[in-house]
Amino acid sequence: MNCALSQLLNAFAPRVIILCCYYCAYRWLRVLLARMNTRTQQAALAGLVLFVVLIIAIGLHYYTTNAAQTPSLVAGNFKEESLEDIRFGINLSDFKVLNHVVKPGEIFSEILGKYNVAYQTIHFLAKESEDIFSIRKIKAGNQCTVLCEQTQNGLVPKKMIYEASKVDFVVFNLDDSLYIYRGQNKVQRVQREVSGVINSSLYETLEQNDISPALAVRMAEIFAWSIDFYKIQQGDKFKVVYDEDFSGDESVGIGEIKAVLFNSGGKDYYAFYFAKDAAHEGDYYDQDGNSMKKQFLKSPVKFSHISSKFSMKRFHPVTKRWKAHLGTDYAAPHGTPILATADGVVEEAQFKSANGNYVKIRHNGEYKTQYLHMSKIAKGMKRGTRVKQGEVIGYVGSTGLATGPHVCYRFWKDGQQVDPLRQKLSFSDPLPAPYKKQFMSATAAVRSTLEHITYSEHNIAVQKQKKQDMELLQAKVLADIRQAF
Repeated sequence: MNCALSQLLNAFAPRVIILCCYYCAYRWLRVLLARMNTRTQQAALAGLVLFVVLIIAIGLHYYTTNAAQTPSLVAGNFKEESLEDIRFGINLSDFKVLNHVVKPGEIFSEILGKYNVAYQTIHFLAKESEDIFSIRKIKAGNQCTVLCEQTQNGLVPKKMIYEASKVDFVVFNLDDSLYIYRGQNKVQRVQREVSGVINSSLYETLEQNDISPALAVRMAEIFAWSIDFYKIQQGDKFKVVYDEDFSGDESVGIGEIKAVLFNSGGKDYYAFYFAKDAAHEGDYYDQDGNSMKKQFLKSPVKFSHISSKFSMKRFHPVTKRWKAHLGTDYAAPHGTPILATADGVVEEAQFKSANGNYVKIRHNGEYKTQYLHMSKIAKGMKRGTRVKQGEVIGYVGSTGLATGPHVCYRFWKDGQQVDPLRQKLSFSDPLPAPYKKQFMSATAAVRSTLEHITYSEHNIAVQKQKKQDMELLQAKVLADIRQAF
């Protein structure tokens, strides 16, 4: 279409220019004739003739030099050029492309039926696709691309591509030979070096700096033992070196986070990814080679907030009595996963009238934890079940004596309930000496990269200022134009 428009402009623009010149000359002549005497009129007429001859000469020169290059627009000879559009391993330029977004409740047969695909074809594809892709997994909001061929009888669908994700797609061939196959878009991994200063929330800061919000979740996991992400303050800042995967210009996922520096409350927290060797899975260590993992997580729920702290005297909102509150309440939306804060063995997983649904875990001879008011206990949680740190053991609810969805987290040390936030819990074992030198050497380059990243106050303030400056400039130009005319 763009090529055709360009050819039309090339063909007709010179004629339009010449006609405009003739019109201008005519207007000029009328003004001169009205204002000048006979002798002056003759001189003006001579000038006009010379001007017209000049325009004709320019026009002839243009046509002689460009006639061979300008395609004929006579019906039957005009051919629109098209650029190749290669997607899904197919040249989409060979087809009429129709896009369709799957609607809630819409099924495979309804999608193809809209494009007049025969029922027998739909039935065959649905049956044959089971081993490749189950059509029951088609999700609302995902994209379908239907490739059609223009015929005398209208558009005939030849292929349908269903995008299962940003990377994975399924091709249903609707031509004479019916078949299905899966494919993947090309993914490129790029190392990114980003930073930000928090003025509202971590999520908003990431978005304002064109960084995937998924990075917030990953950072919270890395620093789960060190930083309370529910207490992030204005002015906290971060630097991150990480890999991000792109399909074309679109981000499709966060890869390995290589190094992080998070400054919270004026204190620097470092994390570096390091694998001892091919036989060991990589993990995160601080700048001195100490494991980032502590014996216990900071909280049993991600991205929540403390609604009630451990206290020896608190007014209970349900019983309306003053009594000790020997737990820490974390408010979170109903159904939020509750995590075991350390490795251990389940002692109890049941319902009691005051506790509601709850799980109690024995971690060793010294520590036990308990998680109350669950909406439901996770599958497999029963007495004797071994759990790992970070494993989902239940979901936030308000069963038992509770006014709203939260988890009451209780912590025992040597048989006594204590405030978990006041416990000094040690890190896991540091790197053995032979690996520590290797760690320092392996992370030297990324340390240097991290140190050279400057903290960027989120660019939104700069962008707003630029926008305001542009608006002021536009207003000034418009004012000058109005004044001139």
